[in-house]
Amino acid sequence: MTVMNPERLDLNALAESGDSELDARDGVQEVTWSMILKYALDELPPPSAEAFADWLNREWYGFNEGGDLTNGEVLSGALRQWRGE
Repeated sequence: MTVMNPERLDLNALAESGDSELDARDGVQEVTWSMILKYALDELPPPSAEAFADWLNREWYGFNEGGDLTNGEVLSGALRQWRGE
């Protein structure tokens, strides 16, 4: 796995999938709850952003089971689902 700045969310980096082989590839970034929250605060009111971060932090792998999505794609897809779009 490529070493990336652990505090900076890279929307273009490959998202973790929960598969240890796929997640060991170069370019995969581990996304933390605080990264999700920071992203969500730009999109949602604070109480909803916190709930979204809690939910997505638990459900992250379910959005990228194939391991082919970027962090940005996972986040935007999850946000669309959260909003019921």
